[in-house]
Amino acid sequence: MVPSSVLLAATACSLVLAGSQHPSVQIPDGTVIGFTNNSVENFLGIPYADTPERLRPPQRLSSPFGSLNATAVPASCPQHPLIVDPEVFEQLPPEIFAPLAASATPPPVISEDCLNLIIQRPSSTTPDSKLPVLFWIYGGGFATGSSVGYDYSTLIQESVALGQPILVVMVNYRVGAFGFLGGKELQSDGSTNLGLRDQRLALEWVSENIAAFGGDPDKVTIWGESAGSLSVMYQALINKGDNTYQGKPLFRGGIMNSGALFPAEAIDSHTAQGIFDIFSAATGCGSEDALTCLRELPYEEYLNATAAIPGLFGPEGFRLSFPPRPDPTDDFFSLSPEKAAQQHKIAPVPFISGNQDDEGTMFALPLLNDPTSPLLVKQLKGLFHVTKDEVLERMISFYPVDPAAGSPFNTGSANQLYPSFKRNAAVLGDLVFQFQKRASHIALDGLVPIWDFMSNYSKVEFLGTAHASDLTLLQTQQPSVPYKAIVQYYVNFINSLDPNVNVHGKCGKSLPHWPKWDKNQLLSMHFLDNATIVAPDDDREEAFKYFSGVQSELLY
Repeated sequence: MVPSSVLLAATACSLVLAGSQHPSVQIPDGTVIGFTNNSVENFLGIPYADTPERLRPPQRLSSPFGSLNATAVPASCPQHPLIVDPEVFEQLPPEIFAPLAASATPPPVISEDCLNLIIQRPSSTTPDSKLPVLFWIYGGGFATGSSVGYDYSTLIQESVALGQPILVVMVNYRVGAFGFLGGKELQSDGSTNLGLRDQRLALEWVSENIAAFGGDPDKVTIWGESAGSLSVMYQALINKGDNTYQGKPLFRGGIMNSGALFPAEAIDSHTAQGIFDIFSAATGCGSEDALTCLRELPYEEYLNATAAIPGLFGPEGFRLSFPPRPDPTDDFFSLSPEKAAQQHKIAPVPFISGNQDDEGTMFALPLLNDPTSPLLVKQLKGLFHVTKDEVLERMISFYPVDPAAGSPFNTGSANQLYPSFKRNAAVLGDLVFQFQKRASHIALDGLVPIWDFMSNYSKVEFLGTAHASDLTLLQTQQPSVPYKAIVQYYVNFINSLDPNVNVHGKCGKSLPHWPKWDKNQLLSMHFLDNATIVAPDDDREEAFKYFSGVQSELLY
């Protein structure tokens, strides 16, 4: 488990790194012992909270842990089961189906005792290094996800080569019925949006402890993909935009990959209460004191009962059962996110924010039996439970039946997996991702700096540049042109809060100037296979204008 240290090759713009095989860090709670691999020091499974009581807010560590051997795979939080209609993925060619199936594999170690962090840093980092900190929040629809499986060693090495080394922190937080169950019972108990509370406590831990690891608590950037991206925005909206802890901001910037806002029904709404009631009935806890019963239920019984709640890719279609929901009785997350943004109740920090070109293709896979508009409206009602049919019908009317107009975009008539697949994918991509992002940018225009991007590389059959294509890019470093550009822009932003500025004024390639987004120009950085260009962010403008007027009716 403890590989040998490896030196990173020295260049004119890199540092020579040499670290101990067994790096250790002393913090108030004890000594954390990690391991070194490829010039990166790793510390796995550092607890930032006590073992959480089920369906209660997280609590700070109540006692020191002494000496912690942080070299083994840490526990991930319990996952909502991914119950997939076999036809959903099997309709794809084997070479596309296989990696999707692999991504659905649950983490190797799962436990309710899962509130832990992974820290990665360049070798030879000392407490005096004061490296900028990148705080990673994973995605998974707030139903699944884990920090295990992510490795940002290469990103750290690239930052060193650019002369702007960074430190990465990855957080494990509760998901699904363990972290985002709603209902009046949890509202009255003050135990709503627990996964967001986990993330917040982890950020407070970073503020208190990261300096010992060589990080600068005053230079934290939060970054996430999908539900993690939404979490970045929500952390900026929490407490009505107050992101301070002990008088100092917990973070100074945010990077959002594929997720801006989910306008949501309240925590005690009919939809949220219905999910709580279905779940508690499945556990046998449908009593007057269901919450106490759920808390005392054996773990396996509780976990197995989550299968009663619709999952992301179930036979009934694409569903989001666990979005964070506003709780008007608690300032922590009191407003639906689009309202908070419109009211400018947000931390005053800059953002990089963008999407993949074909966000909706993956989520259109479960709609294979719904080729007509009336059936698509029925499916969309599973996402937007209280939206009027006529609103959805009007929204869909802006999207041509012609497959050449659908997603994957700019692929002509090809990639029509089933009748209306490309149209369905375009609708879902816009309603869930593209239009939510553009609307949030308009709401925040002039209030905080935003640099917008669109990824349009590595289009694969049927899926195009799909949701999570950016994660594949970071893993494979291919195509090299967008990979190098994105890493350099991100590292610049983490160090200087501007993707165009290298704080040391050297290293890296000359890249196009990335203009800030504003509602008059709508300019976005487009990452292509062989080029990086600035282009307008104005696709499907007529549909977006209608969406803008009904956004608050499209509630999850």
